[in-house]
Amino acid sequence: MKCARQRAGYNWTDYKTNTEIVKELNMTPVLVKIQKYKRNWLQHVNRMPHNRLQSTLKNYRPKGRRNKGRRLKRLLDM
Repeated sequence: MKCARQRAGYNWTDYKTNTEIVKELNMTPVLVKIQKYKRNWLQHVNRMPHNRLQSTLKNYRPKGRRNKGRRLKRLLDM
C-alpha cells in the first residue's frame, strides 16, 4: 500500500483509506488474481489426457485411515 499511496499522490498523513486508494487506482486484489490463476490451471489440467501425472494427482483420493496418536517423525524433523 505504501507504493500505491505514492502512485496516487497521497502521504501517509493524508486521511485516505486503503479501499479508497485501491478503487481510485483500479487495482485488482491479489486474491482475485490467485483465484483466476487456479481456475486457469484447473481448466488446463482438465484438458490433459487422463494418464498424465497432473490429471492423476487432481483426482487422487488416499485409501485407508491415518494412524492414531502422534504422527511419525520425518527425516527432516529429527
